[in-house]
Amino acid sequence: MQTIVLVRHGYPLSWDQKLPVRGSPAHLRLDATLAEVGVRQAQACATQLAAGGAAAVLSSPFRRCLETADLIAAACGAAVTPDWRLGEVLLSTVLGSPFSPGSAMDPDWEDRRKGAGKPSHPESDRSIHERVMKTVNELKARKPHAQRVVIVSHEIILKALMNAMTGRQVALDWHPGALTTLTRATAVDRQWRIVGEPAACAHLGADDRTEPVEQIVHRYHPLDSRS
Repeated sequence: MQTIVLVRHGYPLSWDQKLPVRGSPAHLRLDATLAEVGVRQAQACATQLAAGGAAAVLSSPFRRCLETADLIAAACGAAVTPDWRLGEVLLSTVLGSPFSPGSAMDPDWEDRRKGAGKPSHPESDRSIHERVMKTVNELKARKPHAQRVVIVSHEIILKALMNAMTGRQVALDWHPGALTTLTRATAVDRQWRIVGEPAACAHLGADDRTEPVEQIVHRYHPLDSRS
């Protein structure tokens, strides 16, 4: 049986700092480290997943995901593989948030994203679906089939993965540090089934802290969507 655990990154420092777009370094706003509560959330995930171990931990190359993945990988006895296909949605200049991940970042950025591939910029709904499907197809092809793989990513990407893997839309309040377990009984099964509660967050305890309201609503500009 193949088991995939989808984990949202822990609470990042930038959500509390609310740094202005003008005058603040891009990596502090767009590629922030985990806040203290985010580290505790990541540690809670690591404790939750440690007993089952993992054959691999795949992660978005953004720091909040990599730091979450590092703790999980250490607990599960696995290595972290960064992958741009699991990265955050890339916004365009139409939205007023130009962001090319290789630019305006701190010196450690290139080291943290080694092996992650090359991102596209800007991004449409279609390109999100295409990169998510590449990940899904690679998961189906993994050998041996009976593996447990942990994926650490962002809310929009995790929801897209769930849709592609289960074949149905799932409306979730996916808190930072929450996780969903999916299983596929045999290698010929086309879809995974959800085991237990989707976006479960009971393991977070008192650290079940979600993002500020302004972070929850994500709207595309019509020129960006479905291009």
